[in-house]
Amino acid sequence: LSHVRGVGAWLGVVLTSPVAPALEIAAREAGFLVNAPAPDVIRLAPALVLTDAQVSAFLSALPAVLDAVRVPS
Repeated sequence: LSHVRGVGAWLGVVLTSPVAPALEIAAREAGFLVNAPAPDVIRLAPALVLTDAQVSAFLSALPAVLDAVRVPS
C-alpha cells in the first residue's frame, strides 16, 4: 500500500503496483465488493449501514487478499 485518500468511509487505497484489477477479483472471491477505478487504486464505498463486525471482517481478510496479488520482488 502506498497511501489512503478520501473522506469518511469512501476511500481510495493507492497501491504501489498496478494490481488493482486482480485485487478487485481477489476481494470478491473473499466475499467483499471493492472496485478498481485505476490500475493502482482500489475504491472502498461501503453501505451506510456498515457494522463494526463487517469492518473487522474486511480488515482481517485484507492481508490475505493483498498477498494473493502480491507482485514478486
